[in-house]
Amino acid sequence: MKYLNHTLVLVLSLALFASCGNKSKKDQTSGTFDIQDYIKTAETIDPSLNSVDQVFRILEMVNAEYYDVLTNDPYSAHSYKASYPIAAANLGVYVTDILYHFYGEATETMYLTFQAAQELAKHIGVESEFGAWTLEKLEGSTLHRDTITMMFNALLVDSEKYQSEKEMVFVHTAFLTGAFVEKVHITGNLLKQKLLVEEKSKEDEGDIRELLVIYLNQLNPSTGILYDAFFRQQDQLKGVVVLNTFEQLKALSEQLIKLKSELAVAPISDIASNEELKTSFQLIENLRNAIVTSGQ
Repeated sequence: MKYLNHTLVLVLSLALFASCGNKSKKDQTSGTFDIQDYIKTAETIDPSLNSVDQVFRILEMVNAEYYDVLTNDPYSAHSYKASYPIAAANLGVYVTDILYHFYGEATETMYLTFQAAQELAKHIGVESEFGAWTLEKLEGSTLHRDTITMMFNALLVDSEKYQSEKEMVFVHTAFLTGAFVEKVHITGNLLKQKLLVEEKSKEDEGDIRELLVIYLNQLNPSTGILYDAFFRQQDQLKGVVVLNTFEQLKALSEQLIKLKSELAVAPISDIASNEELKTSFQLIENLRNAIVTSGQ
């Protein structure tokens, strides 16, 4: 893989498979929090597609652990160059992973993912001030959250510039889609992991309720927005077949958001057994697989 000079970043990251290694970032102290306290805290998270600050807040709020198995292989970048939409979608996946690696202090993997994102950014023509952010410069400096936010914002602006070009009309939407799918993929897996814990503390139950509210708020209305964009631009989409899955997820998210107030205060066992929630997890995995296996 040829490593080039450009960067980016976006959205979420979290947990799964203890056998693959994990890292707890902090001890969460909830004091006298009751159920409503957790729910109200979760509702403060901005669920919008173009927000990056939310990622770190979510990770710390739910005492997230780091599992590299949840992220995409940075050495797959070369295989995503079959079309601009595929490259842009996986660029979104990689920039989300960069945030997760940064949070997990997995420096080496973060740099590899950074280089993979640069390769795809160069391929689709996303030129910005961050061409100056070479790997050598990154390794010689301290990377802060504000820097990552700035990189993402610049990338988002750059991706919008290509909407008038025939082969790049889908780049902006595809980039946001990849970042969104990776975010809810990791959020959903963290939620599933916490639901599987047999002996749950009060903090564990609080984390579950927070993650549930955050997850549902991310699904709706984002899935509707992205479905509409996919529908309008489907002629420009080459190789990533996701419209039907998005349509199913849009309908399901509308149903789940109606159940949110009831489900958020339900017994944990009821949350774990909710069939609509389980189906949403599977649909997200289907979407992610369609993106990260494209061109392979």
